[in-house]
Amino acid sequence: MTDRLMPPTGRAVVGRAPGQPVLGGHAGARALGNGSTVLPELADAPARERRWWRHPAFLVSSILTILALGAAVTWWIVSALTDDSVRVSGLAATSEGAYLHLDWGGPDAAYALYAVDADGEAVDLTQLVRGTEAWIPSALGLYDDATCFVVRPAGESAEVTLDAQALESQRGAGVCAADAGA
Repeated sequence: MTDRLMPPTGRAVVGRAPGQPVLGGHAGARALGNGSTVLPELADAPARERRWWRHPAFLVSSILTILALGAAVTWWIVSALTDDSVRVSGLAATSEGAYLHLDWGGPDAAYALYAVDADGEAVDLTQLVRGTEAWIPSALGLYDDATCFVVRPAGESAEVTLDAQALESQRGAGVCAADAGA
């Protein structure tokens, strides 16, 4: 029985057992190790186009647009806060009990207040400004009847003076304590 399974060369034959179907005996069967490929050749897959919102040019232009809009909003806010149209108008002084009340017209902005003595020396009283008014206590001795007050936008850096033309160019105004009405 072993003679039938072993060919004369001493090698085993696969698929030639009794009662088994014959492998490789029919036409079209491939011999093992004949150099043919096991896997089929793959065709190159077509390149998939990017969606328009994932394209690098769209992403860059979107980011730049957002940055430009942010810069425009920032510029608008800064220009509104540092508006050159801030002007002091109608500065008036009134004596109310133990206080000298300074009141003026103008937009909601930062203002600087100075007390100018008779000899021309200016003292900064900006910390007393609240909106478009200031209350100066007489008990502090910050002013007398010869003292005048200058109110101007806080961003103004020119020398403090009582000269009407200089105050007009600085968008400010001046009033003296002696003019305070009760």
